[in-house]
Amino acid sequence: MASKISKELQELTPDEVLKLKDVLLKTRETLHEKSRERKAEGMYEISRDDLADEADLASVETAQDVGMKLAEHDRHKLNLVEKALKKIEANDGSYGLCEGTGEPIGFRRLEVQPWVLYSLRYQEELERGRRA
Repeated sequence: MASKISKELQELTPDEVLKLKDVLLKTRETLHEKSRERKAEGMYEISRDDLADEADLASVETAQDVGMKLAEHDRHKLNLVEKALKKIEANDGSYGLCEGTGEPIGFRRLEVQPWVLYSLRYQEELERGRRA
């Protein structure tokens, strides 16, 4: 068991970094494409002239609100992806290290979300309010 834990906390190999970089680049492109699609579909615009009544207006405004929240989530995720890519490009060993503790995050966690900033343990402490 101890060897499994220590393996999880080892720094990333160059091959692992390349694999994660590829995922980050694909994620970035997907997020850019979603943003372009939203703009092309007019997701950010409401034309009151085309709406028949208040119910239509409320429905459109609700859909737009959801769309804006999704877009904001994507912008936040894109910022994290960009930050991760900059760390990789810096080639200074900072990618894959917890920003709270400086310890390695672990490849398995990064496979799920290669843009995460914190180790699972530190993230849980943040969510419980034990860290500031």
